[in-house]
Amino acid sequence: MRIMYDAVTARNILKKDRRPALVAGYVDRIKLAPWTAADWALFPDAVKVRIVKKASTDDGHVLDVEPGDATPAQAPGWAAMRRRSGFAYPVVYCNRSTWPKVKKAFADQGVEPPLYWIATATGKPEIPAGAIAAQYLLDVEPGIDISVVADYWPGVDSPSVSRQPAEPGVEIMERITVTPPNAGSNTIRLNLSGGTGAAVVVRPRINKDGVAQPMWVGNIFAWGSDKTGVGHNPKSDPGYNDRMTSHRRFALPGAVWADLEYSAAEPFEIDVVG
Repeated sequence: MRIMYDAVTARNILKKDRRPALVAGYVDRIKLAPWTAADWALFPDAVKVRIVKKASTDDGHVLDVEPGDATPAQAPGWAAMRRRSGFAYPVVYCNRSTWPKVKKAFADQGVEPPLYWIATATGKPEIPAGAIAAQYLLDVEPGIDISVVADYWPGVDSPSVSRQPAEPGVEIMERITVTPPNAGSNTIRLNLSGGTGAAVVVRPRINKDGVAQPMWVGNIFAWGSDKTGVGHNPKSDPGYNDRMTSHRRFALPGAVWADLEYSAAEPFEIDVVG
């Protein structure tokens, strides 16, 4: 998981982190001014998440659903509009108490559920099941909010995002549907490119209510072209959480094949990235 900062005043983020990995800011106005081009330029190396307050704004990754901004009933129309404009992964931001109302609005209006960024304010960097991000700290000095974000955020991260330098032209090579033979521990062998951008993205399926059933990814044993291990087993990372309720990317630079251990009760997808 990753840390993301958002703020009304963009420069406040730099007082907390000089080189943030992800930042989020507003692109339209109701009362407060949106971020300017100069504000966004403060973060040349960060992944940038664009938030809109008005459901009539055909822009942005995220619709802000809270008092004074968009309403739950307006969220499905905004998501449908963004998809018609070519953005496949609209996101709704709301708090826990509003979340059921937003889900109900999508179901009532017959609109495909969005991804969710949930304000939990628990102080714990945990993403609730069915969400892609959680805002767990609010109004932190000097005037920022802090969220924890899934390792891969569709529509925000490029398909080739990785902790390792990517080769030119890195792209999704193959999408595999995995149907587990049982709900216990299983292993699937994956063929990769062997390049520095080699990776897999594990994608639990999100149902019509915007929720993914938990699944688990354990050891990933990867080998190179000389039949020697290349490392990068996530289970060797301190604090690794093998429970997944959203998409996650595993960088495996140099791997030509890998054995991925998993437990899942329902089918899911794996993207093999070159």
